[in-house]
Amino acid sequence: MADEELVREVQELRKALEELRESFAVVSQMAQAYLRLINIYAQYGGLSVDLVVPEVRSDPIAREIVRILFDLKRANVSQIARELKGRRGKASRNTVRAKLAELKEMGIVVEAHGERGKVYALSPEVVKKWLEMIGMPIRLDQTNDY
Repeated sequence: MADEELVREVQELRKALEELRESFAVVSQMAQAYLRLINIYAQYGGLSVDLVVPEVRSDPIAREIVRILFDLKRANVSQIARELKGRRGKASRNTVRAKLAELKEMGIVVEAHGERGKVYALSPEVVKKWLEMIGMPIRLDQTNDY
C-alpha cells in the first residue's frame, strides 16, 4: 500500500515538474520576444509596418492602408476610404482602389469575397513576417483573424 502511494506521488511530482518546464519555456520565449522588441525599438526608433513591408516606406497612402488593414483585419474599399479619411483628412475610393491594386500586385494585400462584395486583407506572408518580427509564437492556421 505504501509503495503504491509512493509511486502515485512520484508520478504527480513528475507531472508537476513537466508543467513547470513547459511554463518556463513559454516565459523564456516571451522574454526573448520582449528583448527583440526593445532592440528593434532602439535600432529603428519604433515599430512600424515599414520594417515588415519596406515597399510602402515611400508611399504614405499605401503605408496607411497597410496600417488600416493591420487594425481592421479585413475591410472593403469604402471602409478603408472612411478610415483613411479619418486618419489623413482626405481620401477617395478611387485612390484606395488604385493603391489596393498596387498592394495586391506586390503580394502585400489579398482580395477575398465578403458578404457584400470584395474585401481586402493583408497577405498571410506579411502577417507571418510581422508575427516573426515581434516574436509572437502564433501560427496562422490556428487563428481566423487573418
